[in-house]
Amino acid sequence: MSRDHFVHGFLNPKSVAFFGANNKGGSLAAIQIMNLIKSEYSGNVYPIHPKLETIMGFKTYKTISNVPEIPDLVVIVLTAKIVPQVFKECGEKGVDKIILISGGFRELSGDRKNTLTEEINEIAGKYGIRFIGPNCLGVFNNWFEKNHSNSAFNIAIWEHLKKGNFSIASQSGTLSSHIWFDPENLDLGLSKSLSVGNEANIDIVDCLEYYKDDEETEVIGLYIEELKRGKRFLELAREITPKKPIIAIYVGGSQGGNRALQSHTGSLAGDSKIYNAVFKETGVIKTDYVQEFLDIALILSNKILPKGNRIGIITNSGGPGAMIANNAEKHGLVVPEFSESLQNELKAILPTTAGFNNPVDCTFDMNLPYFYINLPEILMKSGEVDSIFQYGVVGFQDVMNDYLQNEKIAKWAEFENPSEEQMDKLAEKLLKPTMKNSREYSVPIFYINPMSFTSPWSKRLRRNGAMLFKLWDRSVNALAKVCQYIEYKQKQE
Repeated sequence: MSRDHFVHGFLNPKSVAFFGANNKGGSLAAIQIMNLIKSEYSGNVYPIHPKLETIMGFKTYKTISNVPEIPDLVVIVLTAKIVPQVFKECGEKGVDKIILISGGFRELSGDRKNTLTEEINEIAGKYGIRFIGPNCLGVFNNWFEKNHSNSAFNIAIWEHLKKGNFSIASQSGTLSSHIWFDPENLDLGLSKSLSVGNEANIDIVDCLEYYKDDEETEVIGLYIEELKRGKRFLELAREITPKKPIIAIYVGGSQGGNRALQSHTGSLAGDSKIYNAVFKETGVIKTDYVQEFLDIALILSNKILPKGNRIGIITNSGGPGAMIANNAEKHGLVVPEFSESLQNELKAILPTTAGFNNPVDCTFDMNLPYFYINLPEILMKSGEVDSIFQYGVVGFQDVMNDYLQNEKIAKWAEFENPSEEQMDKLAEKLLKPTMKNSREYSVPIFYINPMSFTSPWSKRLRRNGAMLFKLWDRSVNALAKVCQYIEYKQKQE
């Protein structure tokens, strides 16, 4: 069980002590305490400070020895040279879990070397301390209180995120934290995030061991700069990927990338060809792009996965249909020609100007029920496609409402201006049947609306469960990699 793994304690502490916090906004430790406040953390918070009486409203203690209990977790944001002494004091207190945010341990290059990592490892070993870091950004657990939608244990992410089944382990604090700055434009929920930094004591393999059995983690994302325990990673990945997909970004291999890593963390990245082979052999989904990393996670987290790589295309414009088909086939997806019986079924409801041989091109047609409900249902029931791309789910009423702002147009306009409530009901009426069919037939549908992702109609689609993309390239590219993973998974069964 994951709760028996030592990493569980880092994500579920009932009390936390902080070194390095103050009441100034520029203090990282203070920001982490503020994150706990925003996330409605219900545990005890103990700032350690030699002079201040309170920090962010919490009573401070001059030393860790003065704290009235042994904290479940200690977070350190101090100058590197002070850290060994703080480790010793924590060990004497009985603390056994530390998150070391501070840098200045391995990321020094040239002749600027130090032995601080060895010193803290020796102290940690003496007192039985496990620690994350140094040079990390902390951890996040959205399931700290399962029944409290607004609560999380959060010292890493500045925004409120919806609970999800996607968990991250990252050797870059930025990837585990900063990609969540804009949750209004991201329909992906987050379960847990572990920023492991330089991995002086706890590494990505430890995180994988934990996520393997974590019931709130169904999709795993990794950012990798180096693997210190390659053999164990191979074993774990082989064990995990038939049950839970792993998405990985690996940043070594190029000369510039390797130089950046050596100055940033002191790590020496390996040959990218070796990593590519490892990922392919174990079914890990590799991507070089953060946006694609998130797109793949969104598709996998949605839980409606295609059974194969055949796609159907529904569009109200010929160009996007052709581009979707062309890009899909370049990436190994199949755009099948529909059977005669399916074509006849489509002909019966489509306008005479429409195409019906995949892509299904409706041309410009305002018959919304057949566009949103009937056409996807026919394709899903046919058994001839595994996924559907639907281009043109445009909020025409949003456009009409904008025209009505013009007095000259409004004077003569004979079209309606429905209320917000009416538009909400329309979106639900159009989306709910297709969402049900998508689950029933296990055929995911990707909606594409070139309007703003936060336009009123886009928001309505998203609220009703649509996987929405602004344009088509990203969704096609991400699905192609998901289908490669599904093929690997099927071979393992």
